[in-house]
Amino acid sequence: MQDSPAAALLPILPDPAAAPGLRALPSLVLLAASQLRQLPFSGGTAGLPPWDRAALPLPLLLPFPSQMLGLVGLVLCLTPADALTAFPPKFQVGKLNGDVVVKCNTSEQRVTWTQNGEPEPMAEFVAKGQTLTILGLDLPAAGNYSCWAGTVLLDTTYVVVSGTREEGMNVSCQAESYHGSFRCSWNGPRSAVFRARLTRSDGSLGKWVLAAGHHGWFSASFADPSFCPFAEELHPLQLQLEGLSDTSYLNFSIHFFIRDIVRPNPPQNLTVQQWGEQFHLSWAPPASWPLPKSYFALLYRLQYELPNGTQVHRYVEGVEELQLQDRMRRVRISCQDPYANHAWSPWSAWKDVDAAQQHRLQAR
Repeated sequence: MQDSPAAALLPILPDPAAAPGLRALPSLVLLAASQLRQLPFSGGTAGLPPWDRAALPLPLLLPFPSQMLGLVGLVLCLTPADALTAFPPKFQVGKLNGDVVVKCNTSEQRVTWTQNGEPEPMAEFVAKGQTLTILGLDLPAAGNYSCWAGTVLLDTTYVVVSGTREEGMNVSCQAESYHGSFRCSWNGPRSAVFRARLTRSDGSLGKWVLAAGHHGWFSASFADPSFCPFAEELHPLQLQLEGLSDTSYLNFSIHFFIRDIVRPNPPQNLTVQQWGEQFHLSWAPPASWPLPKSYFALLYRLQYELPNGTQVHRYVEGVEELQLQDRMRRVRISCQDPYANHAWSPWSAWKDVDAAQQHRLQAR
């Protein structure tokens, strides 16, 4: 069975499923690329042997059906803008269907403009001197606008459409202790870049921090050097997020206290020794937990498993050892700050009591 010339054309067409860089393409273009793969072919190459797709010259594909010509023209004319990989140094936010005035930072009086490197922007505009007025901003009109003096690049402004994602934008922050440092993560469009800025507890503004992104999840780390772990928090921190996708601007902010986001690391150095008929358990606070222990107390939660598989919980506060009469197979531990509404730390790894038997001390 012969491959169709429509299939032979596939190497020069974008594959919507396999090319992540095509996210900026309008949905109509992606639909065209998908439907072209399904079009039947008629005329022109009857009797040819099966084609080698890599070697088939493009003229052999002619004549095209008329609907195929239209789809090819659409795909070739509408090419995607370069995806953002960093926050542009200069950007401008406009309202959908509103006019936007872009200014070229230059002393030159006669300049020319390009959008995403193209000399004919996909927008209605009025160019006058050092300004370009975009009429009725829409998504195709968004992008990178550059002004030129001949072949010399003078200035660049990234134009996007305003938009908010307060609903569905899940921002989560977590601190390991009361040192004033924490990490936040959130979800957003895969094609977006984000930056974040912290308003500290003393009211001062921190620097913008570029967020790391992976498959639509973003994260960044922050520190408040003015934070004092021994003082009461009177004013919340404010975290402002700004995001740019290929066409849109996202803006979101949250307020919180450090005390409300603390989640300790697991306790460390859990050991088990058998003293006669008793088991002696000992542990240490997380290495990241502040001192002194008398001020930064911890509530500990022990979970141990009996020989029949039953799991038992025990809670102790302010101590780092415990003696148990129950025979057990394994044990693990977590902790929390008892004086705030905090989540428990993750569990430590299970400690196998049988493996600890070689270190046991027999009480005589």
